[in-house]
Amino acid sequence: MTPAAEKPAPREALERVLSSVHGQPLVILLTGHPDPDAIGAALAHQRICESVGVPATIAHVLPVSHRENRALVKLLNIEMQQLTAPSELASYKYFSLVDTSTPETNIDLPADLKLLTVVDHHTRVGGPRVEAPFVDLRPHYGATCSIYAEYLQQGLAPLTGERREDARIATGLLFGIQTDTDDFTNATPADFAAAAYAKAFCDIDILKRVGRRTVSASAMNVLGQALSSLKVIRDFAYAGVGTVPLGDRDAIGGAADYILMREDIDTVLVYGIVEDRVDGSLRTNSPSVDPAVFLQTAFGRDRDGKPYGGGRADKGGFQIPLGLLAECDDTDRLWTLVTEMIESRLERVVPDIERERERERDRERDRERDRDHRDRRRSADD
Repeated sequence: MTPAAEKPAPREALERVLSSVHGQPLVILLTGHPDPDAIGAALAHQRICESVGVPATIAHVLPVSHRENRALVKLLNIEMQQLTAPSELASYKYFSLVDTSTPETNIDLPADLKLLTVVDHHTRVGGPRVEAPFVDLRPHYGATCSIYAEYLQQGLAPLTGERREDARIATGLLFGIQTDTDDFTNATPADFAAAAYAKAFCDIDILKRVGRRTVSASAMNVLGQALSSLKVIRDFAYAGVGTVPLGDRDAIGGAADYILMREDIDTVLVYGIVEDRVDGSLRTNSPSVDPAVFLQTAFGRDRDGKPYGGGRADKGGFQIPLGLLAECDDTDRLWTLVTEMIESRLERVVPDIERERERERDRERDRERDRDHRDRRRSADD
């Protein structure tokens, strides 16, 4: 094969595709609640776009919910547009996806808005093939920010340290790598190399301020609810935490992280009701559990073929719309229905849940029988 016929490197291909839409507005559309890996990757993608003459805007639909993520946006002075209606996308001809290969489902995209690029590190399981002029999926990487740091290091809008903007980009990339690899616990050699590149240019003071971790009182309440409702099936555990305010949704994942520290558990799922959906997090340290496969086997896909859940090496998440159930005024009844639905879906992956539910029903019948006996004895004594 001659050099001219060789497939171009991802960096070169990305530059070529973006350059082909020179001067035309593009939106970098973040999926879900923006997290550090998505935010850092979006910053780098915006830099690359602007280096080839493509005006790019970072946008999201769901709010930035976690305290650390809000601090990242504030301290780095990141401009992001929160979309509330499809009409706000009318001025864009193209959109890019970073840290995901699935567009945001909470907004209807205009029919003439074309997907131009996709860069992601998450594992895809089934579903339609990702179709775009440029697609770079690397599930063997620990963070999407690592992929973008590699683009920059290889000469596509590289960092030089000569502009203040370089420190913003580098800090966002490094924090994204740090968080998505669980403080480098799950980092690959490529992630370490990317982090080393970004570290040379980042603002250490801002990085320390962003990474100062505290736990709110409301997050503690979510953890307490998870611990009180925890059910353990061999080395798998799951817990429901009831209704959780939107601003505290990240406490669901935090509770799962905490429960996973228990020595006899290697996989845990925590779920709750957040506004009009069921929101859940999966954590695992089992080499035999793939979060994306686990969640998609349990919860399946929506009518458009999009999975309700996804994940990477050691963690995942899912969101299931409540639909008409969201109109239920009886919160206790609603929670009962949600719990039954989650447990019935989990039985697809953990069959012993049904046996445990049957044992619990037997224990409840025994308790009722004991209460009846006590009531009859009291009546006789009276």
